[in-house]
Amino acid sequence: MISEVQDMIRESQVDILRQRIVDGEYASLPAQEKLSWLFEAARLGKTEMLRMLAERIHGLEIRDREGEETLLHAAAESGDRETVRFCLDVLGMRLLTTDATGKSALDRVKDADRQREIFGITTEDCYQNPVVRGFHPDPSVVRVGEDYYLVNSSFAMVPALPIMHSRDLVHWTYAGHVMEDPETAGLTSLPGGFGYWAPDISFDGEKFWVVATLRRDTAPFRLQMITWARSVKGPWAPPKFLEVDGIDPSIFRDDDGQRYLVINPGVQIARLSGEGDLLEEPHMIYYGSSRKKSEGPHILKKDGYYYLLQAEGGTGRDHTETCARSRSLEGPYEPCPWNPILTCGGENSFIGRCGHGKMVELPDGRWAMVYLCGRKVEGKTLMGRETALDPVEWVDGWPMVNGLRGGSGLQKKLLEDSVESSEIPWISPRQNPKAFMRVRGEHSFIVQGGEDLTQLHGAHVILHRQAEPDIMQRVHVDVSCMQEGGFAGIAGYYDEKSYFCAGIKAGTESGGAKFVLVEQRGEERSEQVLGTIPGLQADITVTGTGLQRTVSWGEGTSYTFLAEQLTDEGCRTGKRFTGAGMGLFSTGDGECVFSDYMETGGN
Repeated sequence: MISEVQDMIRESQVDILRQRIVDGEYASLPAQEKLSWLFEAARLGKTEMLRMLAERIHGLEIRDREGEETLLHAAAESGDRETVRFCLDVLGMRLLTTDATGKSALDRVKDADRQREIFGITTEDCYQNPVVRGFHPDPSVVRVGEDYYLVNSSFAMVPALPIMHSRDLVHWTYAGHVMEDPETAGLTSLPGGFGYWAPDISFDGEKFWVVATLRRDTAPFRLQMITWARSVKGPWAPPKFLEVDGIDPSIFRDDDGQRYLVINPGVQIARLSGEGDLLEEPHMIYYGSSRKKSEGPHILKKDGYYYLLQAEGGTGRDHTETCARSRSLEGPYEPCPWNPILTCGGENSFIGRCGHGKMVELPDGRWAMVYLCGRKVEGKTLMGRETALDPVEWVDGWPMVNGLRGGSGLQKKLLEDSVESSEIPWISPRQNPKAFMRVRGEHSFIVQGGEDLTQLHGAHVILHRQAEPDIMQRVHVDVSCMQEGGFAGIAGYYDEKSYFCAGIKAGTESGGAKFVLVEQRGEERSEQVLGTIPGLQADITVTGTGLQRTVSWGEGTSYTFLAEQLTDEGCRTGKRFTGAGMGLFSTGDGECVFSDYMETGGN
């Protein structure tokens, strides 16, 4: 910004600056320079100056896009209510638009009373997406009375297919898992990224039904698992595996009680018996709107129409949700005139890759959609694919998610807060953690040594999903009950080809113990001895900011590195569908004692 204009804005010399603009004195300046004048006026709370500039400087793109700072952000920084109202009422800024960090104009005003005075609402009246953080992709939701139940993909992790409960669609707690035995689930030898994909949960008045694709690495490559229970806490019926080659199954129950399996590719349906057996081969009823990579199909019936929703465009940046409808289940289906009904809000949006959604009706007749999304950290998807929530409005018989503005970073609450708490369960690839760990006391565990974490059989690592870009883990590690070469400590884990291990490697009495960092990046492996450990135990801390990790041990010794392999984009190997996990590992003969474990940023 040229200094003389800055001075005029600061000193509120509205008439002088107006005349110079009218005279064409600044006509040759670039549009971005002139736009900066509006931001300066808004940031200083100069309403009349902002009004004049908006009237006199034409052709400027006054943006209001998710992922970008808006004039409203700047006006909120001034704390001037009149300037804020001008941005909202005249310039048409949207109050809850978020920048690339997920912050809205509300966040520029810290005091709740001032927020209500200036904006009419506070951050306490809103929720931030994603509502379920850490890798919880491919959400499916069902309402039973005032209770909502959510299920997500779990891939090769055990326990498999987590079910969560909520009464407000924002605060979710773990209610149970569909399968805890890896052999029954068919997970004992599957690589990361394989396993259970895109489950669906439904309720028929008596039973909960869950279906999901079991993606295998040997033929038959895709089986459809189906099971039921009278309570989400179980017990779940022994799973049936239907030999149907497809992905992302769901169950639709028509008005006559007939159940249908709904599955991709395209959208195919087949009748199911009351016990979940296939009564016919699936047949296609609709191909898709964009005709590219359809997935996650769901059918709902409303006002005499069958609505068919599915994700299209792939699971990357072009991920979307589309809709079609028909008076008959068999079709023909008419695509929504404004497809896609959900997209990423913008290239720099706080959340992106929005799609794979399922709608749910609220008790008062309003609707909402849970859907898959992803947050970028330094340009990479560190937490994997997560679960977001946005309101749905019906217009001319068609659904609009968030007014077609794309996935939101911040949204007004749909229901009154209902906050519960539950213990976060440990998970492990291909094994139930209970098989090799014992709880010794609060925050203390004994973990039996297992195989190297690259192995598909016998790797002993217990994990929580990383839920935030900034994390901390701290634990006391004692390897005195491990044989020479035993190795235990803190792990950051994506899959068997993408992880790091920072811990104590036991030696002989004369050789002592070493502090070692192992990094696996696809087929490349590195192992560094970072220091020695007096004795066979030490406190270990791992802190993370974005992709950076700092490990500390003993008396203040530390080492910093980048853990890019924990992101979806981190390695070109396998199926990159999971997300970063954080936890503890133990390899070798014997067992390790972990005590005083604490973490922040996990889920």
